Amino acid sequence: MHFEDLLADIGSFGMYQRLLSFLLIPFTTGIVGFTYYVQLFVLAVPPHTCNQRPHEGGDQEFYHHLAPLLNTTPYDSDARQPYTCHQFDLNVTSSYLVSDNVINVTSLEQLPSPTMTCVDGWKYDLDHVFSSYTSENDWVCEEAWRPYMVVTMFWVGNTVGSWLWGFVSDMFGRRPTVGLSLLVYGLAGVASVFVRDFYGFTALRFLVGSSHHIVSHLPFVLVVEYCGLESRVVPLLTIMMTYTTVSIITPALAWVIWDWYTLVLISGIFPLVLLLTYRWIPESSSWLIAQGKSEAARAQLSTVAKVNGHRLPEDKFMQFLADKSNDENEHQTNGTDKGSETSRSIIDAVKYPNLRKNILLVMVVWMLACMCFYGHCQNTANLGRNVFMSYLLGAVVEVPSWCVPWLIHRLGRRLPLTAAFLLSSIAGFIYAVVPEGMEWLALTVALVGRATITGAYYITLQYCPEVFPTVVRGQGVALAETLGGVAIFLSPSIVYLGEWQRGAPLLVFGGLSMVAGFSTLLLPETAGVALPQTLPQAELFFSRSSASCCRFQIPMNDDKTFAEDELAI
Repeated sequence: MHFEDLLADIGSFGMYQRLLSFLLIPFTTGIVGFTYYVQLFVLAVPPHTCNQRPHEGGDQEFYHHLAPLLNTTPYDSDARQPYTCHQFDLNVTSSYLVSDNVINVTSLEQLPSPTMTCVDGWKYDLDHVFSSYTSENDWVCEEAWRPYMVVTMFWVGNTVGSWLWGFVSDMFGRRPTVGLSLLVYGLAGVASVFVRDFYGFTALRFLVGSSHHIVSHLPFVLVVEYCGLESRVVPLLTIMMTYTTVSIITPALAWVIWDWYTLVLISGIFPLVLLLTYRWIPESSSWLIAQGKSEAARAQLSTVAKVNGHRLPEDKFMQFLADKSNDENEHQTNGTDKGSETSRSIIDAVKYPNLRKNILLVMVVWMLACMCFYGHCQNTANLGRNVFMSYLLGAVVEVPSWCVPWLIHRLGRRLPLTAAFLLSSIAGFIYAVVPEGMEWLALTVALVGRATITGAYYITLQYCPEVFPTVVRGQGVALAETLGGVAIFLSPSIVYLGEWQRGAPLLVFGGLSMVAGFSTLLLPETAGVALPQTLPQAELFFSRSSASCCRFQIPMNDDKTFAEDELAI
């Protein structure tokens, strides 16, 4: 008997699951999406020039005549020192004066290159973008590395935090982990508004990053564990629609508010407000059962049944516990399962050959999905649009990927994921050979690649947790998040290749997407099957699954038989 059989009796997608899917996921995912895009605006660098001013000496009169030229003539010649980081030495430039204090040049490009560093600070053009943390602290020119370091430490925090929160999740449960991660996310976010020291601000963004993905992905995994076979893709659709919608709304909201203090404060307050609903966030019944906490699981499942208008069948619940106990005892007797299932770690999983192989494959696919997805997102800003339009355009092209849940429900996980990776790969290769003058075609192809890699990323988000058995699912997802964070570190360096050759970034991402697509073909299909609870069940699952296009429901008990599972929408 499977856990999914119990869900069928108490409601596999009743009112309880709908509340989780359409309230918990939108709030947590919305907070994460808003925080991510707010940070981009907070660390944005407005257009700027040196604040050229006269100093004591004989340059006052010259500056009086030079000032109108500085204000009306842009200095953007690529062949000379950028006016953004260097200013004119007026004592040298004044030699260009002629009689009666009249300047004999009509544009800045006729003057010698500005070689002095900006000793008087910078003027920022705030007509089309608001002041940011970066501009208020003058993190430009020689200090331009500072905002990059803040973003880097944010993702370092995400990598470290994902791993630590994964252990907390499997040891203490999904519910307290969600609560603690929201607390850290909110407090560090609010504190960021008031800290003006670089190291203090960077440390706080590290803490925000440590909870960034967990705040969204752990509730998603929790909801998936409560959904039956036919409804597992609904939480995925919810998280996709929420993130895309928030990524569209955030630039518009930033335009209306026009103040980075308020935006960061809002992003920090939201998680703290959500903590007020902590009493209604459930613990995973699947996790409780895997930990041997049968009474707590009974109480939780009874609540689910009551909300769904059903009653928990005690006889089936006891039968499920007995089958699980017998299954564990058999494996221990046969010497195939050493140790207690309630104290498993991801290290124990690698002792099983089939499970080890598929975990390795999932990690490769997940890393490549993260690297290509975030790489495409970053490269969207280089497609010739202003900052607000770039984010809006990148978000809008994600809307077609909303069909992904329907596709993976109808066709399974493996084939749609392979197709999405390969389509993105083809788009990247085409973009690399589009002639320079055909900007409309290059833009279209790039956005097709962005849309398809978005679909691949979200399928991976669904696929990855399903590979791990319940007892190590939190750690497995945490390991995937950790390696995904490493991949995200590498994606900016690939995007930077565009400084050398315009099509190089998407060419590299196209090659990586192709590798991910073919790697996906080696994974088993998990659509429409009972998710494994224990490590032996997962080993049996992978040993019986085949690398074909068919989908099988693999029983997790002793009958060792396969049953076709035909799903209909």
